[in-house]
Amino acid sequence: MSRNRVLHAHHAPFSSICLLEMYRKSKSGDAVSFVNRSTGFLIADNVLVTAGHSLSEKDTVIERIEIYPYQNSPQKSERKVRVESTDFVIRKVPEYDNPFCYVKDDFGIIFLKKDKIISPDTFHFDWQPFEPGHTGVKENDLIRMAGYPIDKPDFELWEERGHIVEITSQCLLHSFTTTKRNSGSPIWAEHNTGMQLVGIHVSGNAASCHAKPQNRPYGSAVLLTARVVETIMSWIGEESRKR
Repeated sequence: MSRNRVLHAHHAPFSSICLLEMYRKSKSGDAVSFVNRSTGFLIADNVLVTAGHSLSEKDTVIERIEIYPYQNSPQKSERKVRVESTDFVIRKVPEYDNPFCYVKDDFGIIFLKKDKIISPDTFHFDWQPFEPGHTGVKENDLIRMAGYPIDKPDFELWEERGHIVEITSQCLLHSFTTTKRNSGSPIWAEHNTGMQLVGIHVSGNAASCHAKPQNRPYGSAVLLTARVVETIMSWIGEESRKR
């Protein structure tokens, strides 16, 4: 499958995709020199979804996040939203820090307490659970993904069209080319009624997905099941009530 740089990042669905930069410190409070980047996407103007492993604080603590909505230029956008640790909350599956975690639990959110990120067309993905056998999406169907791969110029948004290789009970295997920084990229299908989010890309292989042996080298995503949607919506509800 070929990848292409997004031409109109300010148009849906790309307008809801963000480059994330996590600035960290050690558990003792010392600054950490590296900055880790990932892809995320908006499901509300103050909530971003990304991969759980991108939000891990097992060895370091995230003290600041810089969010670049629909970033698509070698020059960092002036639309950047800088958020200090006092103004955001990270929620993810706690067990993800366990070394034996699975793709199915590799998701999380960044909840902004004060800031809002408004895309030019206020687009958010159709945030509905995808249950195999209950929608028109099935194996071999065409899907799309977009994010910020590390093997392309920094800060450029790239998309790819591919297909569903296999659907397990909680994972979606896909044909996309993926690299570091693609983690957290949305995967969606297109219907006559609009764009349906079906997965969150998290891994370049599917070893933990209970997939067919011949499909395990393919990339894998968290399947957007009712369990995932309900978990994320419960996090949002809990944090909203604290405001």
